[in-house]
Amino acid sequence: MIQSTSKKTVQYDDKWGITTDKTSLFLGLLALITLPLLVQTNDYILQVFTHALLLASLALAWNFLGISGSISLGHAAFFGVGAYGSALLSLEQGLSPWLTIPMAGLFATGLGLMVGLICLRLRGAYFALATLAFVEIPRVITDNWDALTRGSLGLVGISGLPTLRMGAWHVDFGSSITASYYLVFAYFVILLGLVTFVFRSNMGLALQAIREEEIAAEAVGIHVNRYRLLSLLMSAFFTGVSGACYAHLVRYIEPGLVYGLHFSAVPMIFAICGGRFTILGPAVAALVLYPVDQFIFHPLLPAGHEFLYGAVLILTMLFMPNGFWGRLRNA
Repeated sequence: MIQSTSKKTVQYDDKWGITTDKTSLFLGLLALITLPLLVQTNDYILQVFTHALLLASLALAWNFLGISGSISLGHAAFFGVGAYGSALLSLEQGLSPWLTIPMAGLFATGLGLMVGLICLRLRGAYFALATLAFVEIPRVITDNWDALTRGSLGLVGISGLPTLRMGAWHVDFGSSITASYYLVFAYFVILLGLVTFVFRSNMGLALQAIREEEIAAEAVGIHVNRYRLLSLLMSAFFTGVSGACYAHLVRYIEPGLVYGLHFSAVPMIFAICGGRFTILGPAVAALVLYPVDQFIFHPLLPAGHEFLYGAVLILTMLFMPNGFWGRLRNA
């Protein structure tokens, strides 16, 4: 059990960005809520911000593990398993996405348990490279199991996001861009609340202690591998859920897409650029960098627009090692 005085707790909170500016948070959420009303005539803008919210959720999910100091390069494995798990259950079994999306998260958690049991004793670059290697296992299986996954052809005709029915009233999230946006926004807010709760809990303090000095943390009674495994499983579950939401949002997936390095690198980039040890940093980075990339750099450089992420990552590591959200808080 971790004990700390109230003074120490405040120091942890300030370092992590837990005592966030409530006014800024409120204004940010208010802007996201009212966005569909402001861009009613431009569906493309709403689609971009829907994907930005999904990537922000993915970055938050990645950071469950990142808070312990571990760097994962293999979250595309959890993302792809979640996407294919939900899509196949929907296509082959006719199940509602309301059921398949959380089930996809459980599939990803199972894979996360395998990764944890094999890799959690590794540290630093060895752990990162091991997680990267794990992506190849589900990708190769998916790419070659033609009878089930249709191999490299991918899956088409995936059902859209589910319909919510309450008596005579219903909302079809699959056919309405605005409804899809609000559903992804709700998922983002729930995950943000859960991240806040975990960061403020004894588990969050334990993960911080493990990151700062693992041997000392173990010496005072913290079960290092248990906490690291739990953070990995939580990260895998919500990454799988994000992958499932992505599959039902775009309604087409193939192995090279969902198991690609993109979905391993992007959440890590957002977390590092925004502030890996803060709550809002990864989400803010996703909500800023992805729209900037899509609205400005993609039209200018269709084949190389993602250089933006690499450039921002390099500049952040050189000049703002705590991320720009951490820099703003300390300014």
